[in-house]
Amino acid sequence: MSKSTKQCTNYGTQQKTVNEINEDAIDLDDLLPKIGEFGLYQKLLLWLVCLPACLPCGFCAFNQLFMADVPDHWCKVPELLKLNLTQEDRKSLSIPHQIADDFIFEKCVRYAVNWTEIMETGYPLIVNESWPRESCIQGYEYDLSEIVSSIVIDFDLVCEYDVYPTLGLVALNVGGPIGVYTFGILNDRIGRKKSFFTCLTTLLVGSIMTAFAQTYWIWVLARTIVGLTIPAVYQIPFIISLELAGPNYRSFVTVMTCIFYTLGLILLSGITYLLRDWRSLALVTSAPFLLYYLYWFVLPESPRWLLMRDRLEEANTILKNIAKVNNKELPEEFTMKLQKLVLKQKEKGCKNTKNVSVFALFKTPNMRLKTCLITLNWCASEMVYVGLSYYGPAIGSNQYISFFLSSAVEIPSYLVCWVLMDRVGRRWPLCLSMVISGIFCITTVLLPTGLQQLSFAPGGDGSTISYRWIIVSAPA
Repeated sequence: MSKSTKQCTNYGTQQKTVNEINEDAIDLDDLLPKIGEFGLYQKLLLWLVCLPACLPCGFCAFNQLFMADVPDHWCKVPELLKLNLTQEDRKSLSIPHQIADDFIFEKCVRYAVNWTEIMETGYPLIVNESWPRESCIQGYEYDLSEIVSSIVIDFDLVCEYDVYPTLGLVALNVGGPIGVYTFGILNDRIGRKKSFFTCLTTLLVGSIMTAFAQTYWIWVLARTIVGLTIPAVYQIPFIISLELAGPNYRSFVTVMTCIFYTLGLILLSGITYLLRDWRSLALVTSAPFLLYYLYWFVLPESPRWLLMRDRLEEANTILKNIAKVNNKELPEEFTMKLQKLVLKQKEKGCKNTKNVSVFALFKTPNMRLKTCLITLNWCASEMVYVGLSYYGPAIGSNQYISFFLSSAVEIPSYLVCWVLMDRVGRRWPLCLSMVISGIFCITTVLLPTGLQQLSFAPGGDGSTISYRWIIVSAPA
């Protein structure tokens, strides 16, 4: 007997002879049509577990845009705060006008004079525009009439520090690739279920740290921790639902998860409008994730992963439950094959399954080509999609309505995906959507400010279609 036949069956992790594959391999895609491709069990899992889990996943990815609102600001003069002056009066006295525009005050410069001596001379206080100027050495004063709370106000992230809020977004997105790779490994090592709850705990820790951060760098660390879970916290329940749905229903599952994710973004626009305190916003937008710990009692482990890890009896229990809920029965040939494999395990013992690394994606020329193409497309689509999403609130005069519209415009693109992906294929619609997105993004830059929204919407639609198309193409 060959060496390979003495080892336990290892689904997808070892090469085996053709005879072994025919005799021992269990293909879940062949089994699902017999126990229900999209029966009651899968519907309950999708509508009661997966889709509710997707709804708030965009909260922690985009709430940061509203934490970093920049109000009108100017240099603080503590001496003038002691006087019975309005905020506008203090600004008029202590802040020079911009050289290019006499109607606009400087934001990062003040008059370099001794206000204590000037006030001793008596009233009225008269401004001399020839006074010397200096930077804001005593802090800043903010107009709180519209923006009452933000990290910019709390940490003075203006003038020479005005790039710091953008660095916070960089920190959030740096955590993303690290988290995707880390939780991807955990998915294959400890299973989908445990990986999901590990990701969930990481997200809540980062969100709580965000809400209680007292310094900018602690806040950045907290956002990096949150970034580790984006988009992993969204992908794991999606993967579980996708693995349990039959091939004919995977497009539907994908589109529905994307729609619910976008509905969460639309909901976020309302939450941020009603809740203007950034610390409270961080807590409220993370609170729904506490409910997901209840999923521990209802979220199944992936039978596909259990079969891959040779945990055959656990996989059999879950598959029996799926068949029972779907009013089906496990095929006799599957039961006999599984019993045979279980007996072989008990008689000969099972060696530890080999963990596959990321380098397995580059073993063959075909896999190398596909990996490089999908990675390139993913990076391009992610960059445009996230960039447009971040830019959305800046379009128009009301950032809340702008964010609502830039999110809502995604839903038609998902419906287009659903119609086309199974009728036309994946490749040409993906290419076409990327070209359309690129054209309208360039057009947005060239248009006058008042007309940018007309081009921004189709550009967002195109980037959304291409971004989600790659998600669909990977499992397909």
